[in-house]
Amino acid sequence: MLISYRKDMETKTNHQIFNIINMKNHEKKDFSKEDIIMSLVKMRVEKFATTKTMLDFLMREVGYAQTYSYELIKISKTRINEIFREEHEESFHNAMARLEEIIESTKNEKTRLEAQKELNKLLGLHKPQKVDVTSNGKDISVSEIVVKIVRSNDEEEEDLS
Repeated sequence: MLISYRKDMETKTNHQIFNIINMKNHEKKDFSKEDIIMSLVKMRVEKFATTKTMLDFLMREVGYAQTYSYELIKISKTRINEIFREEHEESFHNAMARLEEIIESTKNEKTRLEAQKELNKLLGLHKPQKVDVTSNGKDISVSEIVVKIVRSNDEEEEDLS
């Protein structure tokens, strides 16, 4: 699970979030905007809820208007992106540190070279190779289009080129 997500979730008890997600219409309570956003994050991350599912939840279960519901969904998606960006950045730095440690500590030249190659890829120093499998390196251009109209077996095909 995401570290930042867990930190945000620790501010609210799982019981509070569970109550928001699983409440019935007759049990409506006043929840803060932050509680609702964290519930949407939890629905998306843990239950893989779609936008439609979250919209239905906000409109039917919580009773919000459509415009406000979309605004909350947008905020929750932004929050999820921030969480993933933080996680990616942390993983990136951890991978760099591990590779640098391998490069500095190993005596095996081949291992050191492989680690340096991986580090260079992480840093974007090597562009990924592009492989052309369709045209053998030739330019693809359309010079002629042939349209055939197929009719029943009795009639012949007509060529419209």
